[in-house]
Amino acid sequence: MPEVSQVHIDTALTNVSVQYRNNDFLADRIAPPVPVRKQSDRYYVYDAEREWLRATADDRAPGAEANEVNFSLSSDSYFCADHALEAAIPDEERDNADPAIQPEIDRTEFLTEKIGLNREIALETVFRTDSGITEVDVSADPWTDPASDPLAVFSTARQAIFQKCHRRPNTIVLPYAVFDTMRNHPAIVDRVKYSALGVVGEELLAQVLEVDRILVSRAFKNTATKGQTASVTPIWGSNAYMLYVAPRPSLKQVSAAYSFVWTGAGGSVEGGIVERWREPRRKADMIRVQKYYDHKVIAPGASYRILGCLG
Repeated sequence: MPEVSQVHIDTALTNVSVQYRNNDFLADRIAPPVPVRKQSDRYYVYDAEREWLRATADDRAPGAEANEVNFSLSSDSYFCADHALEAAIPDEERDNADPAIQPEIDRTEFLTEKIGLNREIALETVFRTDSGITEVDVSADPWTDPASDPLAVFSTARQAIFQKCHRRPNTIVLPYAVFDTMRNHPAIVDRVKYSALGVVGEELLAQVLEVDRILVSRAFKNTATKGQTASVTPIWGSNAYMLYVAPRPSLKQVSAAYSFVWTGAGGSVEGGIVERWREPRRKADMIRVQKYYDHKVIAPGASYRILGCLG
């Protein structure tokens, strides 16, 4: 372990990490980041009883007081755990590197990619396992069957979300295999057969399903133990989700989920930190990438889970 005095935050590499993006990861678009100054705290859930929808008598007689109204607050907590990985750059590698190779940047992007992968897997687990989210299992009538009716399933999901959070769902999450099956489903093709485009892409499917956007997951994970033959599977499996995601993240806004990101750690940029130090006995430089976050389902009623879309 290095001495604390030997470790320093590398601002340039921190910026490399923050700016790095893998567009196959959907976490920030499904659970928008909410910066927080404290690593752990409680947050208020506004008006869980929907007082703002209750009609209250507002007639006031001369000289009388007006009816007093207010909204209720409940609370929950978050903890932004430290997620960190590190890698070594041996002197031999640096000495033999081609001019086009940048070992520090390559390691930083590699570590950032792996932390992003873990964030995506963690968010999928949250949505798949949260007991407050309404779900339906369609594996007995999968969308690979031309006689199935995915439009009816999404219609039910839309109504359920609207009834529970009084927002029109605006986002659907589909693993690529599910998206590819849906775009060729007879029920979908029939809806768009007179479209000028002729090909069912994400935008056209979003119009058919009455949402603002379709997010297609093309991200995969290797579940094999290190050293074993790779076993690669889609991160989002074969499940679909209909959601309401707030256009502007705020704890005062209903949204399916948020990612709390601790920005108060020393040297943090958007919750990310890259540190480096020298390990003389190993004749290597070390790079460590960190991210502090916590995925939270904020409004379970703003989500609808559809299991087993492909059987």
